[in-house]
Amino acid sequence: MKKIKICTPVIGETLKKFLKNLDQVQEISSIVELRVDKIKNLSVKDLVLVRKRTKKEAILTSRRKDIILKSLNLGFDFIDIDVSMINDLKLSRFKQSKIILSFHDDEKTPGIQELTVLVHHMREYNIEVIKIATMVNDDQDIKNLLQILLNKKKNEKIIIIGMGKKGQIIRILGPLLGSFLTFASTKFGATAPGQIDIDKMKNIYKLLNYS
Repeated sequence: MKKIKICTPVIGETLKKFLKNLDQVQEISSIVELRVDKIKNLSVKDLVLVRKRTKKEAILTSRRKDIILKSLNLGFDFIDIDVSMINDLKLSRFKQSKIILSFHDDEKTPGIQELTVLVHHMREYNIEVIKIATMVNDDQDIKNLLQILLNKKKNEKIIIIGMGKKGQIIRILGPLLGSFLTFASTKFGATAPGQIDIDKMKNIYKLLNYS
């Protein structure tokens, strides 16, 4: 039976708080998202410590170019790079981490034609994972996101996330239809609108005979 990958975010405004949260989140999740942007005065030394403390598969996520560059050779499993930053970074330098190339729209979901063109464009960078996260406002948005999943190439890794309350169905169904993983919140809070608590997600998949 297919193993569902549920990724949970780790947050914290200080390195000490972040590491404490990391220790706890790793106890309940098989893969963690290291949201390091809010750590004040983050240094390479701090990132090295975060890496050493990380025992589970991990995604380093930042929307700051300086943090991405500091993380290049530290051995994180994945580094999430927003597509808007891609032309400012030389992907050939990312030799120790796989790349998740992501697109976010926290207001709307583009039409199916625009999404299809976007995914085709992202494929051209020959990265390991494509991620699309958009706000879901109506049923058509749900259909558009699910269609992208159904159209994915064989063995292609793609993450589809629907934000907002109406997007929760995408968060649940996505992995069942081929999404590489889904995201869930913890007691430390959600990092995107519509995230479902990890315990609820696990119970849903258990009821569906997935684990």
